[in-house]
Amino acid sequence: MKSPDTSKYSWDLENLLEGATLQKLYQKWLDKQKQIINLYPAFDKNLSNFKKWLKEEETYEIISNRLCNYVNNNYEENQKDSKWIAWSQKISNDSNKFNVLLSDFSRRVVNNKKQINEYLKANSISEHQRRFNLIFQTEPHILPENEQKILSTIGIINSGFATIFSTLKDTEIKFKDAVTSKNKKIPLETITDIMKCLNHKDRSVRKSTWINFNKAHHNYENTFTQTLYYNYLMLNTVSKIHKFKDYVDATAFQDEIDKKFINNLYKNTEIYKTSFQKYRKIFNEYLKKQLNLTSLEPWDKTVQLSKKDIKFTIEQTKQIILGALQPLGDEYINVVKEAFNKRWISWLSKPGKQQGAYSIDGTKGLLKYYISMNFDNTIRSVSTIAHELGHSLNSYFINKKQKIYTSVSIFYAEISSIVNEMLLSYYLLDHYSDAELKKLVLDEMINNFFATVTRQIIFSNTEYILNEFVNNSQPLTKDSVKDVYHQMINKYQGIDNEMEQKWKKEPYLYSLSTILRIPHFYAGNFYVYKYAVGQIVAILVADKLYHRDADMLNRYFNFLSSGSSRSPIDTIKLLGVDLNDSSIYQEVKKIIDQWILKFSSLK
Repeated sequence: MKSPDTSKYSWDLENLLEGATLQKLYQKWLDKQKQIINLYPAFDKNLSNFKKWLKEEETYEIISNRLCNYVNNNYEENQKDSKWIAWSQKISNDSNKFNVLLSDFSRRVVNNKKQINEYLKANSISEHQRRFNLIFQTEPHILPENEQKILSTIGIINSGFATIFSTLKDTEIKFKDAVTSKNKKIPLETITDIMKCLNHKDRSVRKSTWINFNKAHHNYENTFTQTLYYNYLMLNTVSKIHKFKDYVDATAFQDEIDKKFINNLYKNTEIYKTSFQKYRKIFNEYLKKQLNLTSLEPWDKTVQLSKKDIKFTIEQTKQIILGALQPLGDEYINVVKEAFNKRWISWLSKPGKQQGAYSIDGTKGLLKYYISMNFDNTIRSVSTIAHELGHSLNSYFINKKQKIYTSVSIFYAEISSIVNEMLLSYYLLDHYSDAELKKLVLDEMINNFFATVTRQIIFSNTEYILNEFVNNSQPLTKDSVKDVYHQMINKYQGIDNEMEQKWKKEPYLYSLSTILRIPHFYAGNFYVYKYAVGQIVAILVADKLYHRDADMLNRYFNFLSSGSSRSPIDTIKLLGVDLNDSSIYQEVKKIIDQWILKFSSLK
């Protein structure tokens, strides 16, 4: 039988080439680099040169976005394909060489601050003022020319830890087969295989999958720990060379905040501990009844909370999404339709494809804002595509409004995606009468909150402490890492006595290796607490949008269109939310507790 045509569920990456070949686009990119390098010695000598420099920079950025997204997206489709591995390395090497030649750019800008400020008074380029103000603020952290060139030369190594981690996690680690109660083997090759088997009706399949998945990572925990240690050592060393207190301080500076904000966030999110415990108690009782069990094991708690096998096709998912996002208006809906119809999305899972999902960055000059995911027909996948569309539509509105500030700070990047998730959940609760689906949706809403706030704060606070270990020359071993992780779980969630005892023995102790397989720990941007920021703000926003608050709708589109034209904190204030006000955390708690109350009332 002929295989069905699934091309409409793959993305149209050829659009990035605009009719050229990859080699021609690559050459165009190299040629533009040469032009910029030739302009560089005199870029700040007069207004004419300065304007020309800014124009060529913009052109280069657009070409680079097309090339890098084409190569990177093809690579993420098959990380085992040597062709795309080679191209990825080539682009990385060439980018690094180019950046080395421009490594003293910030110093030159700072040294010529007075003259550049005069240039920026010209109406045609005045919008660049914020960009250069941010560079002027880096003056205390700018190195002498020779030192900066050395650091820039070895800068390519900085991304090596993330690459090593990704290669180990996504291509080298293999999982033993799951085994049914009748001793039949089920291969575990992709993350989709793992998720399906963790939700399997056969408890033996769930158990063997949970153990095999966690043990596979546990077996490499020394490698993960050493990679993490040297990653933090490098990040802190470079940060201190740049006269920051440490790596966390350096990343906070980039977000225009200080470490006090992060610690305040940790403190404010502790209030969700009691809500989490209340939810888990209700969830566990529902699940025990559903599975006809008197007690639950970790491999039971991954089961979808519904007796029905609720599945959605891709086409059904599209229609649900279009209905759910109606509160955002016609223009928003029309762009979502374009994403569906013009193949912005790589929907399907396959061996070698990156786990999880993402929406691309580096979008200036692009016509499509691509999404990659591993659709598995579950409600979680429906939520995932809603989430990633939030990112892509954010990119669309930014590029429509902004000429310069087209990037999105990771500080608030998740707000647009989580708002979509919330609107989807409210839509499903309103339009489906099935009690099992309502239970499933409410569970997803509540569980996602704790996964994105409580769990990510656990990860972030762990990372914060481990960073201090490195700075204070304390040992960073697999045991010390897992011990801190254990403490943070207790701080933000609480640990019952039964689980406390179980974690001391196999196979339960394998799951503590979870903390070593968090991708963002190896990415060099102290990121994961920002998931919590996104979730907290998005819940407040989505609740108002759902209730057709016109003021919030206006505020929301101002937010979506703002890009990086303001500081992250001021960007969020466009939504009427002040993250330094502890009352907003209480307001979110009230919303979550209402969800939990509804959840507890379902039979």
